[in-house]
Amino acid sequence: MNKIKTITYLLAFVVLWSCKKEMPIDYVLLSGNISNTKGGELNISALNGFSKTINVKDTGIFSDTLFIEENGLYNLRFEQMRFSPYLSKGANISLNVDAKEHSNTLKILGDYAELNNYFAYKAGKEYDFMMDREGSFNMDEASFETKIKDFQDDLEQHLDVVKNIPEDLKVKELRAINYSRLAKKANYERMYGYLSKNRDFKASDAFKKELSEMTFDNGEDYLYSSDYQQMVGQNIREKAYGFYQKDSLPYPEAQAKALAEVKSEIIKNAELYKSISMRLPMSKDKDKDLKEFLNASTNEGHIVSIKELFESLKVLDPGQPSPKFVNYENYAGGTTSLDDLKGKYVYIDVWATWCGPCKYEIPFLQKVEEKYHDKNIHFVSISTDKQSDKEKWKAMIKEKELGGIQLITDNDFNTPFVNGYKIRGIPQFILLDPDGNIVQANAPRPSDEKLIELFDKMKI
Repeated sequence: MNKIKTITYLLAFVVLWSCKKEMPIDYVLLSGNISNTKGGELNISALNGFSKTINVKDTGIFSDTLFIEENGLYNLRFEQMRFSPYLSKGANISLNVDAKEHSNTLKILGDYAELNNYFAYKAGKEYDFMMDREGSFNMDEASFETKIKDFQDDLEQHLDVVKNIPEDLKVKELRAINYSRLAKKANYERMYGYLSKNRDFKASDAFKKELSEMTFDNGEDYLYSSDYQQMVGQNIREKAYGFYQKDSLPYPEAQAKALAEVKSEIIKNAELYKSISMRLPMSKDKDKDLKEFLNASTNEGHIVSIKELFESLKVLDPGQPSPKFVNYENYAGGTTSLDDLKGKYVYIDVWATWCGPCKYEIPFLQKVEEKYHDKNIHFVSISTDKQSDKEKWKAMIKEKELGGIQLITDNDFNTPFVNGYKIRGIPQFILLDPDGNIVQANAPRPSDEKLIELFDKMKI
């Protein structure tokens, strides 16, 4: 009997060991230490539909497990830091960075550390180039050509010394470095015209020749290179705007027509995914927009992700309790929380001093505030400016003589209120009822006549 038991146990052990041995590893262990931060959300995403948000503690420490379907570059965002590390199944990766000096302090440890430190170096170089607009763009064509070629050569040299890099990845990265140069070239005309105060400036045909010869149907490069991806997106937007003007189509229809001309199914699906991800949180007819997306997309990962987004947005339906803000600094002094405003309707403007469309709405908002200043409504403007730009916020309030209740978040976009409303772009206007429940999560702008119609309907 004991002999039979022993054999049974041995067989069970062998079976369990075999199962364990064959179990696939489909995750990445990601951890890090971010100094000079109050904490916030670290977002990791890819156009294959992968998306994950990691909560970073106020100590800057984080650790999480990412279940990925494929190896490759993933987009990582935290505050102003943008970085695209190479993640592979089974890898253990750690990063250390100073959030205020991310362009020159980001260091990667663990698997593929040498390769990912190259990507960190590249991200820092790209950030510094764009932040120094005067030094990067305000020069003649020949000097600019030399500057971006030197930039390309430097990255290629840093890539060339990386060891143990997957060969197919190196080939794609070399193309990506070239796209980086071309993307800067594509921005030159606009940037130089702005910086030189010559708004009529046009780059020469010789300068723009290689840009005009580009093709925009390479799905592999689209998924790999963010620069190529941006240029493809810009090409589609320009076509859509052409249809919008020429054929007098509503912009969503013009965009759909432009996307229909895209040959690559990868690109078409990805652009549909990006568009619906931005549009759905602000949509006034989510069911219609979702249905149109489901009819157009053939990417199962995207479909699953957008259905999840659609379900998550139900918490922002009319009648639902509003996400709350607590103890936001008030320009008039002290702090204000959403609960302090109960008893009246609340019209909220989420904006920033650097946002052009936000500033466009200011005079319209002032007129609406004047019209309803003695009515049953609070007008609240919440700035998403960084705490380091607080003085700019105060200066603009004084300069523009902004009324209403002027607040600033304690951590720009990385707050429960902003994230609760899934705000992907500003300005966004929100209307709440006197009990703090949502009337419209994406209310009409002050420049829209429908705002007054809404106020009248609510008998404000």
